[in-house]
Amino acid sequence: MQSHDVQDPVYTVHVGDNSGLIKKVSDLYFVDGDKVADVTWGRGVFWKQVDKSKYDIIGTDLKTGVDFRNLPYEDNSFNHTVIDPPYARITNLKGMVDCYNTTRHTTHDEILGLYRAGLKELVRITKPGGFIFVKCQDEIHGGKQKWTHIEIHDMAVEEFGLYTKDLFVLVNTKKPKPLYKQQHARKNHSYLWVFQAKK
Repeated sequence: MQSHDVQDPVYTVHVGDNSGLIKKVSDLYFVDGDKVADVTWGRGVFWKQVDKSKYDIIGTDLKTGVDFRNLPYEDNSFNHTVIDPPYARITNLKGMVDCYNTTRHTTHDEILGLYRAGLKELVRITKPGGFIFVKCQDEIHGGKQKWTHIEIHDMAVEEFGLYTKDLFVLVNTKKPKPLYKQQHARKNHSYLWVFQAKK
């Protein structure tokens, strides 16, 4: 009987950073030679720990002249796709504005609108059976909890017919301190949805 190497288990909770999580998840779902579109590339931090020689990773964002809401790709042209739009409503970070088309006054509904427009395009360009990675985080808006990861799940399933393959929780090792009197627990985790396109 031939023995096969068994990779280390991939767990639903990862403590660390995005690059460590993406390495584990891509090792779990991708195969050598897969073509992957990361449509919110930024500085490419997702892929720092991934052996990029194994995959054809195409990274774009507004700084490269590509808006994830209107992608220049043919239908079903990628094995897998990745999106990580800004999930912080309020930002002064110039890089966020330049790469992702958000401003200091972006509302929660506008953030969801970015996800909706991006998902529509990713569904179009992802091959049947391919995986769509969606990074998100819940937030407080108007003093009320907004369970963004649930809203995105419902959007993906009900509006786009995607299958929910997995949900990963990324725990940030940095402990952000509240800058104001707390009324809710400070969030030190985010989510990575893995959806699968219809086969």
